[in-house]
Amino acid sequence: MNKHPYGYAPDHIISEFDEDLRNEINEIWQLAGSYERIVPEISSNEVESALTDIHARLEISGELVSAGDKIAGWIQHYSRVLVAAIALIALTTFFFFVPKTAVVPYGEMGALELPDGTVVELNSGSTLIYSRLYRFTNRTTKLNGEAFFTVADHGHPFIVQANGVSVEVTGTRFNVRSWTDDPSGETVVSVAEGEVLFYPVLKREQHVVLTAGESSRWSPQLDQPSEPETLVIEDAAAWREHRFVFRNQALGSILHDLERRFDTTIELEATGIENSPLTAYYSQQVHLESVLDDICTVKGLRYTRTTTGYRIYR
Repeated sequence: MNKHPYGYAPDHIISEFDEDLRNEINEIWQLAGSYERIVPEISSNEVESALTDIHARLEISGELVSAGDKIAGWIQHYSRVLVAAIALIALTTFFFFVPKTAVVPYGEMGALELPDGTVVELNSGSTLIYSRLYRFTNRTTKLNGEAFFTVADHGHPFIVQANGVSVEVTGTRFNVRSWTDDPSGETVVSVAEGEVLFYPVLKREQHVVLTAGESSRWSPQLDQPSEPETLVIEDAAAWREHRFVFRNQALGSILHDLERRFDTTIELEATGIENSPLTAYYSQQVHLESVLDDICTVKGLRYTRTTTGYRIYR
């Protein structure tokens, strides 16, 4: 059979129909081929115009977002979230790991209650540092100065770290005196109630046990705190009543106490006497110059006022 594209239908198509329909199929095929095929010519300008129209329609409908724009938008959005999260974590870390600090100015006394109910009374010029996570992780404090502690019972032991030593308790009342500027570098612990362990930092096995009415001393020259000795706790913590009690205390240390208590400056211009011990007892509040009179009388010294405070000399 003729296979001309616009003549008879191809044999493989005709064979698909019943014999009585094949003539009709050929007629339809030839009729379809008689029409002229028209392929319209479309200019590049028309193509560009159509694409621009589609582009505008997609933009208006909000459906046109390229893959690059999607990625850039995602990065921009989540970068802000990530930066905010990092900032929040940093601030939280800073808040929890930067300790709280209580400072009592010269010439004043202060007290604070810690989160577990422990009360700390601080002498003039003293500083107490403790963690913001105090009570939850531990009950460790750091002292530079003098403080009287009334410790609340708790599961964690209460620890005072002061200039190379630790005082460990569970629930008691005691006084700690430990100044970084003390000429002797001495720390003195006096117990009013209960029991404490007193030992050099990292050498807990070198501890001494102190009970009510006992005191012990430690200085960097010692491997272990001194053996407990009896005392009158009211004298050890006389500062709480604005009194002075000095027992075999170095002159330089006494003068520092006076500077802090009266918020003044005292210059000692007599060499070789700063470590000279002195004992004095004042049962009530006393004026600074009364104490200086007594010191100079006992030690053969003189004093005079200066623009910033006092000067002691021979």
